[in-house]
Amino acid sequence: MNWNGPKGGLFVRLTIKDGIDAAALLERAVNEASAAFVPGAAFFCLDGRGRSTLRLSYSPPDEATIREGIARLGWLIAEL
Repeated sequence: MNWNGPKGGLFVRLTIKDGIDAAALLERAVNEASAAFVPGAAFFCLDGRGRSTLRLSYSPPDEATIREGIARLGWLIAEL
């Protein structure tokens, strides 16, 4: 798993293990972890890449909420 440090904007991109589809993970994240993200494939629409990437917003939530959300997503991804 890796992520890029933000250089501006509102999102951090996280790349998870190949073979894990972020769009499928989103439903589980919302239902089981009360966390949400934007599946990354929508940002790679020309070449079909990005299925195992997530875009995580750091704009609206405070730091404690971000930490809790990351912990919940980490737990869910670790289960996979």
